[in-house]
Amino acid sequence: MSELTTNAQALVPRSATTGEPVTTTARRNRLGIWMCIVSDATGTLALLVAYAYLWSLNVNDAWAPPKDTWADPLPFWLIWVGAVVAALAMWWAVAGIRAGRTSQFITGSILASVVALVTFIGQIVQLSTFPFDITDGAYASTTFWLCIATALHLSVVGFLTSAMIGRFRAGRITREDHSHARFVAMWMTWVCVAVFLGAFFATTMNASPNTNSPTFGTFQE
Repeated sequence: MSELTTNAQALVPRSATTGEPVTTTARRNRLGIWMCIVSDATGTLALLVAYAYLWSLNVNDAWAPPKDTWADPLPFWLIWVGAVVAALAMWWAVAGIRAGRTSQFITGSILASVVALVTFIGQIVQLSTFPFDITDGAYASTTFWLCIATALHLSVVGFLTSAMIGRFRAGRITREDHSHARFVAMWMTWVCVAVFLGAFFATTMNASPNTNSPTFGTFQE
């Protein structure tokens, strides 16, 4: 019986980094990525709650930017589309390595990296071309922070997808041990959700519904 158990254990692929069974490292890494997603979701939710709170309250009638110069909605959705395309490319890469098609994995990872980079640049361009400054009211400041959060998300995506290529070349991502690539794709899926929520808030919640805004006093030197 012990001999059969030993033989079965010997057939389980081992991690190239720790020497443990790949099922063990995958289970541990799965917990890690879910903790990252949950903690990041907490921060994203805080930004969205702040946006909705300031939008609904419109304290001192200071929500809208000067002359109601709202941001163009199109870039928000183009950036979201870029995040989705990058995530789909990464999932396609994962499907390839799972089936032993290494060329598909490399192609998908490179495509995901390039799309993430282009989308990140697009986000920087949007931030630099807003028709308002970050200090021009509550809408301006919260919109800036939503876009900064998206830029940070995309920078992490670009780093991770590039790292997948390096890990594959180092022999640390194989058909038998590809959990890291799958977890990166999971993270990218969450990023798509976060970017979508930010775009939805920023493009549908512009003019405050509160026309009788409360006054919380003024600051004096």
